[in-house]
Amino acid sequence: MTEQERYEQIDMPFYKSEVAPVLPDEVLDFHTHISRLQDFRVVPERSSVRYMQIEEEYTAEALLKDARRIFPDRAYSAVCFGLPFPTVDMEKVNNYTAESGKRRELYPLLIAGRDLLMPRSQIEAAVRTQGFFGYKVFLNWQGSDYGDITIEDMLGPEEMSLANELNLIVLLHVPRSGRLADPEVQRGVRRLSAEYPNANIVLAHCGRAYLPDEMKSAIGSVVDLPNVYLDTTMVTDPTVLQIAFENVGPGRMIFGTDFPVATMRGRRVYVMDHWVDVVLEGYGPSGYRVASDGIRATFMAYEIVLAIRRAAEMAGITSEEMKSVFYENGMKLLRRVMNGAQMGSRDT
Repeated sequence: MTEQERYEQIDMPFYKSEVAPVLPDEVLDFHTHISRLQDFRVVPERSSVRYMQIEEEYTAEALLKDARRIFPDRAYSAVCFGLPFPTVDMEKVNNYTAESGKRRELYPLLIAGRDLLMPRSQIEAAVRTQGFFGYKVFLNWQGSDYGDITIEDMLGPEEMSLANELNLIVLLHVPRSGRLADPEVQRGVRRLSAEYPNANIVLAHCGRAYLPDEMKSAIGSVVDLPNVYLDTTMVTDPTVLQIAFENVGPGRMIFGTDFPVATMRGRRVYVMDHWVDVVLEGYGPSGYRVASDGIRATFMAYEIVLAIRRAAEMAGITSEEMKSVFYENGMKLLRRVMNGAQMGSRDT
């Protein structure tokens, strides 16, 4: 079966019957990566990348092309950012993201974080002159080596005081192997929330809680934090999202895909105490990825949508509340940045 045949015979019938009825007319994807090969300082060899292999080059054009193909009858927009890894030239990455953010469909985030040693004045200048809506926090580690890094190691007063002053988005991929279920991570998130109440803190991948047991251990730490939100990126287990809906409510849940990762055909599942991506053959080797041509599979982005729908049904969330996850919840955060000035500048 060719790519186009698979798209026409499997993906689109499934989209029309199962996915499209769940979505509002407009979709905001709050978590997407863009990258260019020329912006790497050191291009990782595929054989050496074991944790999560994604495309080294995935331009803004490629992102929007994939979005049109995967959500063909919906208006699509996305929060986008470069790869937040030590292997890239961060100045080039941020400049490319800012340039890409001139497109009306894209809302750029600056890669920032304590290890980048960017003074507050430099961060503020980038936000005000290049149109960034906040930060994707820099990840100063390789692969799955999360070690004993703390939230304080990733973010300091340079970044957070400005985020608090300008109502910026802080998209945080929490550290440590225990994820948001780790008491040290929970302490750090709670401190950020309390000390910087005007910052809009979004925990990527629901705090990396992909498993129901992880979410059960994690969710209590953020229930009473009104400025902390959870994005659904690569979370395909309905029970995880049901727990989140029942505890923090649908208003603090935001849809995200992790494109280009969610363009793969397959689904994220869990085995014992870790997630595993079960995908069709043809994708590069990576840790926690199992490939097979003996399964029917469609885009992972659709599996995220279906997990949200199933979780909403289990939690008793209304259709309108559920649909707000896909657009309005994220737009509310973007509109808050600089008290609306950043969004307003795009309309002039």
